[in-house]
Amino acid sequence: MKMSTMEIDLRRIRPNLRLIYPSEYIEDLCHSIQTNGLLEPIQVWFDGEAFRIWDGEKRWRVCKILGITRVKALLIEFEEFG
Repeated sequence: MKMSTMEIDLRRIRPNLRLIYPSEYIEDLCHSIQTNGLLEPIQVWFDGEAFRIWDGEKRWRVCKILGITRVKALLIEFEEFG
């Protein structure tokens, strides 16, 4: 598995459809990202059409709420065995 850091437009990232989060958690994360910025990159992998979230869906959702358009992401590339 290889990993590299890159900046990605939020519109190119697709969630894993975990839709239920406590509103207090989202509000706290909104405040944290507004105050400190996105401290931990979102982890993604590319499925051939879009980047899919491996870790960081709540951070991705909060960035969308805050109007952030680009985020630092850690791209995970899986090696194929065969």
